[in-house]
Amino acid sequence: KLGAPPSHSGLGGARGRGPIFGPACSPALHRQANMASTRFPDRPRAAAARSMLRCRQGLLLALLLAQTQPAAGSVNIDGGRSQLPGMKQDMFDRAQREKGKPGARMGKGPPDCPKSDKMSPFFGLAFVGKEMFIKMNSTDEQCTRLLTIGGANYTVLANASRTCGPAGEWKKRIAEELSAVFFQAGLDWVKNENDTIEIVTEDGTFEIPVDEARYAGMSACWAKGCDCEQAQNPTGKAILLTFLAIAVGGLFFDSLKMTWKKFKGEKPPRHVQCKKAHRLEEVKLAARHLCDVCGKSGTCYACTSGCPYDMCKVCYKEAKKKLKTELQEWYDKHPEDKAKDEEKKKEKKKKGEKDGSDDDADTKESKADSEAESTSKAESESGKAESGKEDAESGKETAESESAKAESGKEEAESGKEAESKEEEDEEDGAKES
Repeated sequence: KLGAPPSHSGLGGARGRGPIFGPACSPALHRQANMASTRFPDRPRAAAARSMLRCRQGLLLALLLAQTQPAAGSVNIDGGRSQLPGMKQDMFDRAQREKGKPGARMGKGPPDCPKSDKMSPFFGLAFVGKEMFIKMNSTDEQCTRLLTIGGANYTVLANASRTCGPAGEWKKRIAEELSAVFFQAGLDWVKNENDTIEIVTEDGTFEIPVDEARYAGMSACWAKGCDCEQAQNPTGKAILLTFLAIAVGGLFFDSLKMTWKKFKGEKPPRHVQCKKAHRLEEVKLAARHLCDVCGKSGTCYACTSGCPYDMCKVCYKEAKKKLKTELQEWYDKHPEDKAKDEEKKKEKKKKGEKDGSDDDADTKESKADSEAESTSKAESESGKAESGKEDAESGKETAESESAKAESGKEEAESGKEAESKEEEDEEDGAKES
């Protein structure tokens, strides 16, 4: 222990321990370093330092190889011919070139479109179905159908416009970014302003200049059809105007109806209703349902149309009583309505139909209530009579008991008198004897 050499930082620990190496070093280097440290303990650990250096060099080489692999995979598939000056590049070349850039777009949608030069050969443009109608001059009153522009027809322009940018704006790109669409399709576009491009229409072939003035006029009106007859749809306009007239008429009718009800008033219903004007009917007791008026559990009335509207018996009776008073007030103000309702009732009774109001139920309930009241009155009267009889009997019993008491008092008085008379007789007899 006294002769142990000092430990070197980064090369190993105390005597008997092997040097510290990284995980990428081989077991042979470990053994070699350990043998050198055990055979020559007093010498510097040069062998261990050399093995550590070799291990670090191997790690650096592996890192360099890992960094150079993506560069090898990004080699152009055409051998670099598209990078030569004057060679055309399509969307695949741009996507391949932008793969290694840090700001490359990582998404499933199409890439962004290149910037437009804001020039157009059209004064007016309209999309009708799968066709394009254009105005080549500002003096043109009618639009003509476009066949090709720069050798590209409508299908080529539509397909190229869908390869970049938002999917729902491909028509906007054809109208306002025609240079970008040509670039996406790999077609030749003008290099300078006022250069001409070949346009083929139904009327023939024309060479039309491309400038910013045409672009400004076309971009302001293409969404509305630029007054092209082909874009105008009289049938659709007639249908839309009809719908508008119906909507305005319905609004006017509803407003008139509301004002009429406000000034004249509305006849109250003859039976209790829910919030949607559906009649309530009596059902079995639902102990778990809550009343929509008072909020208490246990309801006996529900909507006939299946609405989630329940009412307890107490609230139903109160609502029915309120409706009766309102209906009576309405009949007092409008007796003709009362006469009409009575005629309807008579006709229904003749036909044998049930009336839709709650009057029958009310009469039944009132009869039941009157019967219950009469029975209760009879029972109370019978109870009173029985109690009177009992009182009379108890009075008779008390009178009899009092008479018995009086008789017993009389007997006691007579017996006392007899005793007194006997005593007097005994005294007289004693006096005579003496």
